[in-house]
Amino acid sequence: MKLILVGAGEVGRELIKRLQKDWNIVVIDQDEGKLKKLVELLDSDSMNKVVLLQGDGTSKLMLKRAGIEEATVFVASTGDDEANFEACRLAKEFDVPTVYAVSNSTESDKLYEREGINFVNKAVATASQLEREIESGVVIPTNIGLGQGEVIEVRVMPTSIIAGYPVGKFSSRRWRIVAIFRGDKLIIPKPKTVVRPGDRVLIVGDPKILRYIAGLIKSGEPQFPLQFGVEEVIFLPTRDPKVLKDGRFFYENTKIQKLSIYYCQGEIKEEVELFNQTGREKVKLKKLTGCERELFDLLKEENFGLIVMPNKYKEFPLYLGIKTFPIIVAEETLSPVMVARGTTPIEKILVPVSGSFSSLRALEVGIELSLMTSAKLSALFVSPSQRDPKVNSLREKITKISHMYKVPIEFVRRVGNPVREFSRESKNYDLTVIGARKGRKVNWFSPYPPYFMVHRSKCSSILICVGE
Repeated sequence: MKLILVGAGEVGRELIKRLQKDWNIVVIDQDEGKLKKLVELLDSDSMNKVVLLQGDGTSKLMLKRAGIEEATVFVASTGDDEANFEACRLAKEFDVPTVYAVSNSTESDKLYEREGINFVNKAVATASQLEREIESGVVIPTNIGLGQGEVIEVRVMPTSIIAGYPVGKFSSRRWRIVAIFRGDKLIIPKPKTVVRPGDRVLIVGDPKILRYIAGLIKSGEPQFPLQFGVEEVIFLPTRDPKVLKDGRFFYENTKIQKLSIYYCQGEIKEEVELFNQTGREKVKLKKLTGCERELFDLLKEENFGLIVMPNKYKEFPLYLGIKTFPIIVAEETLSPVMVARGTTPIEKILVPVSGSFSSLRALEVGIELSLMTSAKLSALFVSPSQRDPKVNSLREKITKISHMYKVPIEFVRRVGNPVREFSRESKNYDLTVIGARKGRKVNWFSPYPPYFMVHRSKCSSILICVGE
């Protein structure tokens, strides 16, 4: 993620302090002294991620030198509103997705509003904070419970995956939508309360992942799998090179920050060395005596971005109404669970879609992985008959999503049994991403296709469960 910041004053310095660990930042200011002060704020890890440029932030040439074509966020925070406005206007010309200005005077607010520039008025923000403190003693919290929780407010964009869906679809032990601000109204949401574009949602949850949840809701750049957790888990009941191959691919090609390998037999130190050669944080290695049972207990205690396990679990118990281990883990943790078949690297991704929220949630993950790996993405719809009226509306929806995210999505239609047709089609792909709804019963008389698809896929598959 790249941020260009025009203005190295007090606001700019405070912003850099907060963002330097997670962002690549370019700072532009005409005052050499202000730029030198910034160096003192940077920690050793951020030295190579923050670039300081002396010059005019309202110059197109300077903005191009700063790499504005690659910027995802632009902020103008000088003490001069005319300079802030002009810098933001140029940023919008370069199609920077998100542009913000610091307004130093309420007289300038209308100018920003007229041009559609997001702004924060320093005086209004300070007065609002003091008002809450004076009137009720309540302040907007950044940490709750000794750092174990956090509250953020996010505006829902029209492109957001949660727009148009009820709050109950997003039940998670990691985060919750606890309030919705719609215009001047406060809504305490019930499970069936539908989120609308333009709503401001108040979210409480684990501070480690909340900023990634904000990115998910705003439909920014791909975050996978940080909206679920920062750590990848590889589970090895026995030695399995396919699991290690797929696990390593995701470790190196997504935003995973940590890796743990849990194994049940023998020693795997040689395999672990392959991961340690990446120069990242050392892999955590642990031997389990209770194997699946012990792993399950461990997984319930933390939040994980991806859980990778072998293709050793058969689908037969599903016919008897018994869920298999990968499905149990996916339902309990709400983390993506990957059944590894060694088909990485990924060049083609297949997502079965039905129009349900869970299938569209899986499609969003497929889009993120497509952006990260440059893989081709296909959405598969299996209809019971040639004249299924649902086909055209779903095709249109997929086309809109494709335009929204600027990712080509091939719409593939097949007729017949969903599980059988999916299995046949998956032979031509490297990864399938399958969405399912937590808590669905499954047996011989009432089969739930997504759970059978996980086991019938001919390539590596990721199962993503959403709340009931």
